[in-house]
Parts: sequence; structure tokens; C-alpha cells
Amino acid sequence: MPDSLDTIFKAYDVRGVYPTEIDEAIAHRIGNAFVVFTGASTVVVGHDMRPSSIPLSRAFIEGAILAG
Repeated sequence: MPDSLDTIFKAYDVRGVYPTEIDEAIAHRIGNAFVVFTGASTVVVGHDMRPSSIPLSRAFIEGAILAG
């Protein structure tokens, strides 16, 4: 897990080197926080074709679901 979230949050996205700057644990926390903060009942998650996109998107989705 990265030491600081400041390195992965950009102006319009979340970006980092997998798994040193962003990993499944961080993606899970971001998904959870996103739903808690926005109160969203529906979330659409997209990703690119990189192999790391699958575990990161799954972790984000799991975190979002756990938030309600």
C-alpha cells in the first residue's frame, strides 16, 4: 500500500504504478469512500485493457458494494 494518497490523486483521475503506488487495498478504500461520499446507489466502472485493471476494478466494486 502506498505511503501517501497524494501521489495517486490527480486533477481528473486516480493514477499510479501498480502495485507500488496503487493496489487492490487502495482501490477497495476508494470505492468505499466514493459511495459514502456521493451517496450513489448506482455506479458505473470502466477500465482499460491492462492486466492490472481487472483486480483493481474488482476491488473498487467490492468496496463500493460494501458501502451500501
